[in-house]
Amino acid sequence: MYAKFSFYSVAQMYAISIGEPVAILLGRDNLYWVVDQVRASDYLNDGCSLLCAAG
Repeated sequence: MYAKFSFYSVAQMYAISIGEPVAILLGRDNLYWVVDQVRASDYLNDGCSLLCAAG
């Protein structure tokens, strides 16, 4: 996981700025999680919801 944010737009800006393939998930804690795209399926199995995958 790279970071957690309260707002989706902030998570999007962060995801764009790091220049890595990432996914944005809505986590169990109702925060937007920016995670490595390869590891996104691990978080989905733990109850997170995929909102966006970007390369």
